[in-house]
Amino acid sequence: MNNNTQRLIQMSVELGTASALEALGIHSGELSQNKATDVYHKWFTDAVKTGRLHPCRVEDGGRGTKYYRVVDILKLKVDDAAKAELL
Repeated sequence: MNNNTQRLIQMSVELGTASALEALGIHSGELSQNKATDVYHKWFTDAVKTGRLHPCRVEDGGRGTKYYRVVDILKLKVDDAAKAELL
C-alpha cells in the first residue's frame, strides 16, 4: 500500500470520527476560521479563497467570526486525496 492510499484511508477515518462526534452531539463540529487555518494551513486558506469551502455560520458584527464545519473540511480533503490517487 503506497503513502497516498494510506493517507486517504487515514483521512477517511478522521472524517468518520468527526461525523460521529457531531451526530452524537459530543462536539459542535465547527472551527473558527483562525483555528481551521492553524490546523489545516495553506490547503484550507486556498480552499476558502477559491470558493471550495464556505462558512456554515458567521457571528454578528462588522468583523464577525466565520465558522466552518469540520466534516465539510474533511470531506473536501478526502475528495482531493481520492482525485490525486486516481491520477
